[in-house]
Amino acid sequence: MSDVIIIGGGASGLTAAIFAAQKGNRVTILEHKDRVGKKILMTGNGKCNLTNQSDFQGKYYSSDEASLKKIYDTLVTFGADDTRAFFEELGLYTKEKRDGGVYPVSEQASVVLDVLRSACARLGVRTITDCEVQTITPQKNGGSISAMLLDKNGKKKQHTFSYEKLILATGGTAASKSGSDGSGYRLAKSIGHTIIKPLPALVQLRCDGNFFKAVSGVRAQAELTLLIDGKKAACEEGELQLTDYGISGIPVFQFSHLAARALDEKKKCEVGINFLTYVDKQNREFFAKKHADTQSYGYKTVEELLSGMVHKKIAAMICRKNKITTGTTVSDAGERTVHDCILELFDFRVVVTGTNPFENAQVCSGGVPLSEVDETFASKLWNNVFIVGELLDCDGICGGYNLQWAWATGAIAGRNV
Repeated sequence: MSDVIIIGGGASGLTAAIFAAQKGNRVTILEHKDRVGKKILMTGNGKCNLTNQSDFQGKYYSSDEASLKKIYDTLVTFGADDTRAFFEELGLYTKEKRDGGVYPVSEQASVVLDVLRSACARLGVRTITDCEVQTITPQKNGGSISAMLLDKNGKKKQHTFSYEKLILATGGTAASKSGSDGSGYRLAKSIGHTIIKPLPALVQLRCDGNFFKAVSGVRAQAELTLLIDGKKAACEEGELQLTDYGISGIPVFQFSHLAARALDEKKKCEVGINFLTYVDKQNREFFAKKHADTQSYGYKTVEELLSGMVHKKIAAMICRKNKITTGTTVSDAGERTVHDCILELFDFRVVVTGTNPFENAQVCSGGVPLSEVDETFASKLWNNVFIVGELLDCDGICGGYNLQWAWATGAIAGRNV
């Protein structure tokens, strides 16, 4: 029987605790917030997208693609079916939606946290909240942790914990109000690990332009192409949300990590927005010429013509950008001008200037390189230390993949301590 300490009581930490305790270990969770699992309550807009039944190949990103490929082989040992079975054993039943996303049948994130906490209590896992870990002192066999605790009088008091095995499950820096304050990076670095600079991921993008306030709140089905230094880096399709500062929505989130990294490297980032996804690529020129024909549509105002294709506010934005005043007809504007306005709807360019801060991000990219842990997520520097979850340099796309990463890494580390 080993004394296992887990720093961090989030999704990966709670899962690791359950699996480690099932092996007969004495397990203690150290959590610096006043309760465990706060971030779980925020996932999936409070519905908790537990995992995804779709193939996970290509759904994760890391700075080290070679190590990521090896990790994929490990993830197979705890996939979506294993996650669902794990929760069913805890008494939580799940359902799959059309996109492969898996949710609790009640669609309540609070129930997910309830069953995890209940399992920890049943297995005798000790949980200490309001605990700020200051230092870790690893040794060949075990180690010690120095932390500040709140005593009964609400005063901070220093305490030392000894461990035989340690699991770092602190999370990253996204959504800090849930507990992810970045302290795990400091702790991992203090014991010799490298830290790839953490950046926001699954986050909104801020863009240049004085027209965004006029279209704020508009939602549109669109195809988005991310261009980094003029080269295509990613392409996503889905519901785009226009905001007063830039762009949002799932297709933006999916490649936001690439934009964040590129901007950090001082590269130019643009997004080309195709608002007319219902027109085939090979028919774009024909479509533009047809609708710019003054004989057929000359009587319409340009804004009215474009409003038949896209949201009125987007149509008005295109007109203002091209200095076409309200009331100007297609005949007045001329076929070439109208033709160019329509083509712009197929590739409306916005310059990305930044991302929203970590507080708005669902996850973050960067962290401890995957090359510094083995297939059980044990540190290659200290074989009695494991690193799991968002603290590692791996982030997934939307759709339950990041929680699956948390469950999988926590489970694999927990059953290998």
